Amino acid sequence: MKNLLFINVLILLFASCNNNNKNEIKKETNTEKEEIDTYEERVSDIEKYTKLIYDDSLNFNKEYAKNLVKAYDRFIKHDSYYNVSKEYMFKAGEICKALNRPQDAIMYFNMLLERDPNDKYAPPALFYKAMIIGDVFHEDALAKATYQEFIQKYPDHPLVESAKQSIELQGKSMEEIIDGFKKKEKNV
Repeated sequence: MKNLLFINVLILLFASCNNNNKNEIKKETNTEKEEIDTYEERVSDIEKYTKLIYDDSLNFNKEYAKNLVKAYDRFIKHDSYYNVSKEYMFKAGEICKALNRPQDAIMYFNMLLERDPNDKYAPPALFYKAMIIGDVFHEDALAKATYQEFIQKYPDHPLVESAKQSIELQGKSMEEIIDGFKKKEKNV
């Protein structure tokens, strides 16, 4: 009986020490994270992953892209008052689009559009948003309305003609599109 009691005490003592070590490790990890999460570190992360992605422009490295989006996100959350954050919102949206994360892409594009609809990145952000709504989510009416909004807000933008074509083609099957081109070709 004494042996059983002694074994139980040892097990409890060991478990207690083990949990204390885990808590100390967690505290150290959290402290380290807080210490390195400065403006300079966030900018450095963005620069590092941007360089890694563009060093090998022939291959799209998804891990680097995911890490770059995380770096953009950290910057936007902590330093959104800097003008460069608008560019980062747009780039994060583009990368999410390439990573087949359409909801995240639209989220970043919306962030930019809400923050500054007159920014140089706002027109392509709205255009890409319409593209995702139509091509990925197949919400034809909403995609047409978003393209129309793009045309109204940015009538002189070079993507206006593409937006008009997209409105015309939205919701059509590939066969219908090909037939339409054949008819146009015959009329010329």
